Amino acid sequence: MGFIKYSIGIDISKDDFQAVPLYFVMEATGIYYEQLAWYLFSKELNVSVVLPTKAKNYIRSTGLKSKNDKIDAKGLALMGAQQQLRSWKPLSKKIYDLRTLTRFLEDLTCQLTSIRNQKHALGHSMYNLKQVIDIQNKTISHLENQIAQVRVLIEEVILKDPVLKAKYALVKDLKGVGITTFAVINYKSIVFIL
Repeated sequence: MGFIKYSIGIDISKDDFQAVPLYFVMEATGIYYEQLAWYLFSKELNVSVVLPTKAKNYIRSTGLKSKNDKIDAKGLALMGAQQQLRSWKPLSKKIYDLRTLTRFLEDLTCQLTSIRNQKHALGHSMYNLKQVIDIQNKTISHLENQIAQVRVLIEEVILKDPVLKAKYALVKDLKGVGITTFAVINYKSIVFIL
């Protein structure tokens, strides 16, 4: 059985010393990394979050072949030791709020499209059940109301945050750029720069 060795390099001179501190590297896999990254950041530890494709390419370049969690962790450790990775800093709470709201809006919109398509198909079938169409109409109405509520919440987040509000003021007069489009583009452009 192998063992894990931790080491910190320290160079001491007459007046001071330099130490290479412990460094944490993780993949940006969905939202699963966020709690640990936030915790480590709050403890003022060095954290880097890399895109999965970057980690995969690096791990492959080291000759590690089998893809499992243990090998991935080893590859990420090597990556952190050998490369100058950018330190991770959490996004503002407002950006996380925008992410949650825009993802929820997208989910609701997909559900609405699905129900509308089902209703359309049922309306053109040889036999249709009026009770099902009534339920579909109620579901459509409910989803439309939820979508409207989420759009209001998105607008509130943007307009209550001075930075987001200023950015939105710069683009709001562009054709086709409403507040929802701004929220999605702004969130994604910040989040995917890791």
